Amino acid sequence: MLLWIIIALLTGAAVMAVLAPLGRDQAVADPQEQARRVYLDQLAELERDKADGRISLNEATAARAEIARRILSTDDGKPQPRRMGGHGARRVIALVALAGIPIVSLSLYLGLGAPGVPGQPLAARFATSSGGENLESLVAKVEQHLAGSPEDGQGWDVLAPVYLRLGRAEEAQRAYSHAIRLLGSNAARQSGLGEAILEAQGGVVTADARAAFAAANAAEPSAPGPRFYLALAEEQEGHTEGAAAGWRALLAEAPADAPWRIPVEQALARVSRPKEQPGPAAADVATAEAMARAERAAMIEGMVGGLAERLQAKPDDIEGWLRLIRSYAVLGRPVDAAAAARAALEGLREPGQRQRVEALMADLALPRAEAAP
Repeated sequence: MLLWIIIALLTGAAVMAVLAPLGRDQAVADPQEQARRVYLDQLAELERDKADGRISLNEATAARAEIARRILSTDDGKPQPRRMGGHGARRVIALVALAGIPIVSLSLYLGLGAPGVPGQPLAARFATSSGGENLESLVAKVEQHLAGSPEDGQGWDVLAPVYLRLGRAEEAQRAYSHAIRLLGSNAARQSGLGEAILEAQGGVVTADARAAFAAANAAEPSAPGPRFYLALAEEQEGHTEGAAAGWRALLAEAPADAPWRIPVEQALARVSRPKEQPGPAAADVATAEAMARAERAAMIEGMVGGLAERLQAKPDDIEGWLRLIRSYAVLGRPVDAAAAARAALEGLREPGQRQRVEALMADLALPRAEAAP
C-alpha cells in the first residue's frame, strides 16, 4: 500500500510540474533550438576531449559526425515561438490532464510494463539512435537550406565535418572555408580544413594544408592533430630529422594511454629507420670534384646504377626513386629519368607517394608516356 501512495504522490508531482507552464501566458521556446544548443555544447565538449587526448582522432571524427547528424535533423527552418491559449482553455486542459494522465499512465503500465526487464545501457541506446533518418538525406536538407541562406555560418560549421566523414573532401574544404569566413578561425575549423585538403590531395600536405595546420597549432598548441600533420609535412619535404623531432615532442607530452600514440610511434619508426646506402652524399660529391672527369663520371654512374638495382628489389622506396630520377636528370639523361619515374609510378601504391613522383616529373618536364620509336 505504501508503494502505491508513493507512486501517487510522485505522479501528482509530475503532473503539477507538467501543468505549471499552463499558468503562464508567455512565449514557449522552440524545442528544436533547445535541442540544437544541447548538441552544440556536446560538440564543444568533444573538441575539448580531442585536444586533451582522451579520444583518438578517428573516434573524434565519428562522434563529431554523429552529433552533427543530430544537429542536422533539427534544422527544418526557423524556430516559431507560440503562445498558449486563454485562461479558460488552460483550466480545462489542467483538469483533464490531472485526472487523465495518472489513469492512462497506470493502465498502460499495468498492460504493457515489464519491470523485470533490465535497462538498456547508454552506449547501446546511443548506437541504436544513429540508425534513424539517413545521413545523406539530412545533408541534402541542410544543403538546400544553405542554398537559400549561404551566410549561415553555423550551418557550414556543422556540415563540414559531416562532409569529411562521408569522404567528400572537396566539399568539406569549401564548407570549412565558409565557416572560417563567417564565424572566424579556431583550432577545430583550421584543423578540419587542413584534413580536408590533405584528403583531397591524396595524403599530400600541400602549402594550403600546412598553413591551416599551422593556424590550428597557433590557436591550440596542445592539440595533437595539427602537430602530427606538420611533422608529416616535414617528412614529405625530405626533412626527416625535423619530422622525427616533431613526433618525439608529441610523444613526450602524450598521456601513456593516449589512443593516438600508436600512429605517431609508427611514423617516428618510419623516419628513424637507418637509410640503406642513400646514394651520393656530400662527401662523395666533394671527392668526385677532385677527380678527373672520366673517373668522376664513372663513380657517379656506379652510384646511380647501384641505387637503380636496389630499387628493383625495393620498389616502394619513395625517397630512393626521387633520388634516382634527380640523379639521371643531373647527368643529362632525361630518357632514363623518365623511365625511372614511370617505374616508380608502377611500383608505388600510396596516392601521396605517386603524387610526389608526378610533381617531380612536372618540375623536370619529363614525359609521362614513353615516346614511340
